[in-house]
Amino acid sequence: MPPNLTRVVFRRLLANKPIVYRGCLQRLTRPRILVQYDVQVPQRYQKRSLFGFSMKPERRVKKPDHPPGMETMIEVSKMSAMQARPPHPEVVAIAFRSFFKSKVELREPAEDIQVQHAHKSLVYLLENPREDGGRYLSSSTLVSAMTCLLWFPKGKGRSHLDLARLVHEQLQPFTLHKSTELRNKDFSRWICMLCRAGETREARKLLEDTSAETWRCPKAIQTDWIEVLRGFWSEENDEEFLSTLSILRERSLSFCPEMQALLVEYFTAKNDLEQAKNWYSQLGHSSDGDFHVHSWMLEFCAKNGDINYGQKIIASLLVANPAKDIWDIIFKWSAMTGKGVDEIERMMQVMVRRNEQDGIEDRPDATTINRLVEYAMSKNDPYTAERYISLGQKWGIQPNAKTYIMQMKYRLSVNDIDGARAAYIGLQGEQVQEEEDVYIINKLIQAMCKAGRYDFDAIMGVADDLGERKARFEPDTVSALCILHLRRDEFPDVIDLLRTHSYHYSSEQRATIRDVFVNFCLDRQNSTALVWDAYQIFRNVFDETPRDIRTRIMNEFFSRERSDMACHVFFHMRQNNDPQICATSDTYVAAFMGFARASDADSLELVHNQMKLDMDIEPNTRLLNSLMLAYTMTGDPRRGMEFWAEIVASKEGPSYSSIVIAFRACEKMPFGDRHAKPIWERLQKMDVEIDRDVFAAYVGALAGNSLHDEAEKLVLSAEEDFSITPDLLILGTLFNATINLNKQTRIENFIKKHYPAIWPELEALGVHITHDGFGYRQYHLNRDVEP
Repeated sequence: MPPNLTRVVFRRLLANKPIVYRGCLQRLTRPRILVQYDVQVPQRYQKRSLFGFSMKPERRVKKPDHPPGMETMIEVSKMSAMQARPPHPEVVAIAFRSFFKSKVELREPAEDIQVQHAHKSLVYLLENPREDGGRYLSSSTLVSAMTCLLWFPKGKGRSHLDLARLVHEQLQPFTLHKSTELRNKDFSRWICMLCRAGETREARKLLEDTSAETWRCPKAIQTDWIEVLRGFWSEENDEEFLSTLSILRERSLSFCPEMQALLVEYFTAKNDLEQAKNWYSQLGHSSDGDFHVHSWMLEFCAKNGDINYGQKIIASLLVANPAKDIWDIIFKWSAMTGKGVDEIERMMQVMVRRNEQDGIEDRPDATTINRLVEYAMSKNDPYTAERYISLGQKWGIQPNAKTYIMQMKYRLSVNDIDGARAAYIGLQGEQVQEEEDVYIINKLIQAMCKAGRYDFDAIMGVADDLGERKARFEPDTVSALCILHLRRDEFPDVIDLLRTHSYHYSSEQRATIRDVFVNFCLDRQNSTALVWDAYQIFRNVFDETPRDIRTRIMNEFFSRERSDMACHVFFHMRQNNDPQICATSDTYVAAFMGFARASDADSLELVHNQMKLDMDIEPNTRLLNSLMLAYTMTGDPRRGMEFWAEIVASKEGPSYSSIVIAFRACEKMPFGDRHAKPIWERLQKMDVEIDRDVFAAYVGALAGNSLHDEAEKLVLSAEEDFSITPDLLILGTLFNATINLNKQTRIENFIKKHYPAIWPELEALGVHITHDGFGYRQYHLNRDVEP
């Protein structure tokens, strides 16, 4: 061996370091040890088979499917929270621009989580301007952002409004130099944003202040006032809605047909017949473009039993030879007034004969049938809906995409999954516009998963159809498919599914999926290994999972007697920098109580050492109580009593639970009576009220140290000296304290002699065969110890 190599070897041996030589030509390939599903599926090392063929390529897990630019904006949020350096502003500007550009091109709304990241990115850009004084974002980018922000679910636009307000402020310098048309569009977008986000009063005030401006277009003004009326309606603020009507009259603003139609719809929804008739009469009975208005009014008349007024509307529509849409209204009115399917068919025959006489080729078509089916569905009458579809087929009217979609809806509403699948097969041959079938196909997948009687291939056949179209998977669909894959041990498929879809959902929708995983983990019917895999998957995908849910999972592993897994869950919280997730004193208490139940001394020592290093944890009585009990139950009561000394010396002082646990430690430790008696004497000297728990614990401390005579004497004098009647708790603690002392027979005879009514209850609990079960069950449930 060369001398240099010899020196290296001896130096490393003396330093207790491994000897590593990296120049070996034939090293043994060793498998890597990875935490399962921490970032990716565990990798397997390759080896040559018998015939020299290598294994097939290992499946790679998909990367998170973030929209363009979102990863950079997420990085900005993380770096800001950590007070670290974010990406360069130019990179952030490109990400902001590409994100909203893609959203507008796809006509896809931005979810609240995405909007929050975009807001932080825009604030970062404003706080770090260019050196030349220029802007990172152009007016077209800001307009795209404002357009995208208008698409949000009702009542969920607070984060959208916050970002839109900032974008609107940045647009103001640009709009001053724009044409009147562009200024009106920008102003209308802002009014629309305010109304949809629940700030309709602010929008109305803004309109009142600017309606007289010369650059305001009359048509745009009418459109903006319609948005204000819709805003108050959506907020269910009837007083402000009517007040807005008064303002419009005072300002002598003309009521356009769109506004009159809105008022008809509003008053019919509010069941105000007179006002609805008034605005409907002002709108007129034109047969062109007013299908929905006529339909609302006729449905309102049928609902309120005003058949005469409805007949007048029908008569006015039949003055001239009506168009097909009007005939559809008449058929629907007949259905609303109780006419059967056969009577409606005779009316169709009348329509055809009348049109033939006038040389018109209009006939009932799929739209006619769909409107009748839609009405039957609104009345929750799937039987009549099926008869309408059969009527259409009798007339040679083939169902179209909308027919099949409605057929799936009402069949699923009565749990006819096979019928819905048949309609789905028919839908496959139809051209669907704007993906209107996506929602009901999601419902079909959910129903098939819930039913539990359909094979995996049948379910995945429907799911793969949506996947190939790159259509939206609803959160409930993703949840159902994830559970389906979990039960088949197909963990890569679960990860792929979550990484593909979960980053496109709002925070509430992500929480819905996360809760499904949490419930799966808390279900005792699932094996511990399966629960651990499920936890590993969802904790990485849903890294925003709050502390309380993670603590529930930790306690679940304690209940499953897997304190090692619970310890991992604790450290996942301990190592997290998010203040909503990182471990608090309550988390430490829950962990210590779990280690006490599991008698896991090694994990207890590990977590206790981590607590000493945690600068955010200030030990209090409750935390020290849990440590005292944990060390006592893991076989080190002497160390547990050290925490009693800390509690006594602390400013907060001991609680009743501290006293109970201290007596418990005295019961466990040799010569514990030397510590228990001074505590008892001090309690009596300080005139502390002795409650049932404290009394039982002291009795256990005496009995556990072989002072049976004193313990029995104390129990017999309990009612006279302390007004405490010995019960199941006191006598059970006395009996359990003697299990290891071979004195069970003596205590059993004592209980049978003096308290014969209680012994059958103790025997029923099985305390005579459950080592240390009874006493601990009472202590660990104390409210001052448990979180």
